[in-house]
Amino acid sequence: MQPLREGLQNIQPPERLALAMAVIERTCDGMGQIETKEVRDYLDRGMTAGREAVSAGRDKIELSEETLDEYEGVLDLADEPGTSHMLSALLACADAPEGLTGEVLYGVLSFCYEGLLDREELPEWTVEAERANDRCVETIAFQRRLVHEALVRGGGQRRG
Repeated sequence: MQPLREGLQNIQPPERLALAMAVIERTCDGMGQIETKEVRDYLDRGMTAGREAVSAGRDKIELSEETLDEYEGVLDLADEPGTSHMLSALLACADAPEGLTGEVLYGVLSFCYEGLLDREELPEWTVEAERANDRCVETIAFQRRLVHEALVRGGGQRRG
């Protein structure tokens, strides 16, 4: 993803949010059932707000003050592999005063990938181990494809 990093700023802000939400959604779906109810419910509320933001063409997720205030407590309960990364990805989409910038989007993509890595429980975190893991390879390919498609639609950088 590093070669595409600079091009993320060339994607229109509402499309950056749509891309982030698609990646978060796919990552959460791929993680399977999250056992901790508070974490699962928080992610569900955040995903609902994210879908609404994308439908409305906004460039960030609007979370209520109550939901934002709950974040730290929910994060403390996020012991299952990958769940803290997904909470961080969701918060990054909401805690964006100027909308979701290219750099914040890169962080969201990284949180999602790291969440997957954590969930996959690889014996070691090496490039070789990641390349040997089908889910890691598929995740990077999915993220690259979405970024490439968004760049092509927006007339931005087309290589990567």
